[in-house]
Amino acid sequence: MKVLFAEDEKDLQEVVSEFLRFKGYHVTAVDNGAEALEKAKSDAFDAMVFDVMMPVMDGITAMKKIRETGDTTPAIFLTAKSEVEDRIEGLDAGADDYLTKPFSMEELSARLRALYRRKRDYTVRKVSYGNLELDMEQSELKAVNTISLANREMKLLQCLIGSAGEVMSAAALLQEVWPGENTNADACELYISFLRGKLKSVQANVVIEGDRTGGYLLKEI
Repeated sequence: MKVLFAEDEKDLQEVVSEFLRFKGYHVTAVDNGAEALEKAKSDAFDAMVFDVMMPVMDGITAMKKIRETGDTTPAIFLTAKSEVEDRIEGLDAGADDYLTKPFSMEELSARLRALYRRKRDYTVRKVSYGNLELDMEQSELKAVNTISLANREMKLLQCLIGSAGEVMSAAALLQEVWPGENTNADACELYISFLRGKLKSVQANVVIEGDRTGGYLLKEI
């Protein structure tokens, strides 16, 4: 289980990270909300744990921006605040749960397991096309070989598989994969090139045709 952990208190970050790793979690730790946002955009996680009060960008702002991208990864807020209004603000920002400091690390682990079970129960885990299988639980692309995908690559390929045999415009893909972000067709073209390379590396019998001007088509060969 991959966890993104954002906490600016260095000692607490180290202790919690080591505890979760001991429990078998794969932890990516950062110390501010801006870095957490970038990690969430570039990689796929099974759960996120964010402190509310952090430098550069606070946890609530970071969570709102992550949710605006369409990322539904389960999230827990850690906060020293116990007022009802603060809890409501965190939940409204997109968190699924919260813990008030000081907290039990065993309880944090238990809540992460509960969120992960819920995600498994209600999320489509695999989609396929041709000899291709996209495993969204493991962030893996499988055909003859297997390779890992970044979060954006996975979302982009999921869209293309969902519309296999039909042309999808760059604008439509931007709406699905980069919702609400100030980006353009260059980003889409870049990630399409990443996917083309990975389709070749797994020896898939499907290709992505087209370009940003005429749209993209996923088809079998």
